[in-house]
Amino acid sequence: MKLRLKGNSIRVRLDRRDIEGLIDRGRIEDAVRFGPCLAFSYAVELGSAPRERPLASYVDGRLTIRIDPEDAEAWRASERVGFDHQQAVDGGVIRVLLEKDFACIDRAVGEEADDAYAFPNPSAVCSAEADLEARAPSVGRR
Repeated sequence: MKLRLKGNSIRVRLDRRDIEGLIDRGRIEDAVRFGPCLAFSYAVELGSAPRERPLASYVDGRLTIRIDPEDAEAWRASERVGFDHQQAVDGGVIRVLLEKDFACIDRAVGEEADDAYAFPNPSAVCSAEADLEARAPSVGRR
């Protein structure tokens, strides 16, 4: 599970193993530890949430994204990339994005690969085809 925070935006990316764990156990969780007794934890769990709209909550140092169980099951079995929801909060809006984590196609040299369980990247197929086409002889093309 990967977490990205930017302004009032929360993006969580789940790989295949994460989504399987979410559906099998009802919850997946990770944390950033600042010492033995201090951590920022984040989780995605199945629970009460409007259809197609994952909800974020923050209580006692824990960020939790809840998704409807039927949405999670349908998401696992589909080509759908994810969910993007504008959640109203006191005096504003938080954008909640829950997405499938796709394999990286343009990793920087020396960067460690951490996407063994990532979903196949549909852009990789397009990039590979375009690369082959660009290298092919231009017979019959003008």
